[in-house]
Amino acid sequence: MEPRQQQNMRMLRETEQGLREEKSYASGPKGFATDVARWNKALKIISILKECRGEQGRPSLLDIGTGNGEIAGCLGQLYDVVSVDVKDQRTVSDGFTFIQLDGEALPFSDRSFDIVVSNHVIEHVADAIRHLSEIERVLKDDGLAYLATPNRLWPWEVHNRLPLLHYFPTVIFNAVLKLLGRYQEDISPLTWWTLSRMLKKAFVVSVVSDRICKRPLKYHMQCNPLTAKILSWIPLWFYRKCTFIHPTLVVVLRK
Repeated sequence: MEPRQQQNMRMLRETEQGLREEKSYASGPKGFATDVARWNKALKIISILKECRGEQGRPSLLDIGTGNGEIAGCLGQLYDVVSVDVKDQRTVSDGFTFIQLDGEALPFSDRSFDIVVSNHVIEHVADAIRHLSEIERVLKDDGLAYLATPNRLWPWEVHNRLPLLHYFPTVIFNAVLKLLGRYQEDISPLTWWTLSRMLKKAFVVSVVSDRICKRPLKYHMQCNPLTAKILSWIPLWFYRKCTFIHPTLVVVLRK
C-alpha cells in the first residue's frame, strides 16, 4: 500500500474510533439518545463510503439536510464538507461550511463535488425528481452519491413513531397528523419501486440496505447481538429479493 493510502486508512480508523468513544460517552448517564443515533448514522455513512469509494485524499462532500449539524460535523473529520438546509437549526457548527438554501436549487456549479449525501431528505422535499436532478448535476462524473430514506412499506413510520398511518395516501396521512397534533411538515415516504424508477433515470444504482440488514452491527446499527447473529445467517440473496420491505432504503448512486 502506498504511504498516502496508509495515512488515509490510519486517519479513517482513528476517526471511527474517536466517534465511537464520543458515542459511548454520550450514551452514559447524561443520556443523549438522539445524539447517539446521529453518531451511528455518521459512522454508517462513513463505512459505506469507505467500502464503495475507498479513501482518496480528502474528497469534497455535499451534505444535503444539515439538521442540527452533528452528522456534517462528523463527516467533516474525513471530508471537506459543505452542508445545506432550508432552515438553520444547527447546534453543531464546527467541521463544515453551512449554506442556507432558498428553495430546492443547489447554489453550486455543475460537477462540483466528489460525494453527495442525501440522508433522510428526499421524503421531505416538495419535488423528489428535482432533488435527484440537482444531485446528479452537482456530482462529478466519477463521483458517488449516498441516499437513504424510510421505506413507505415498512409498518413503522420513523418520523412520527406511528404504525401503519403512512400507508394512507400522503394527503390523508399529513391531514391526520394535523388532527392528532403531531404534524411538523409534509412527509412523502416512497416505496422501493417508486424510488428505483426515479433513480434509474439518472444513475447507476447499487442497493446497500441489503448488507445493512444482514450485518447491522458492522454498519453501526443499534441491534441486540443475538438478533444480529440470527440476521447474519440469512443469505444475502434473500435480503436482495426483499428490498421492497427494507426498513430504510439505502443506495449508492453513480453516473
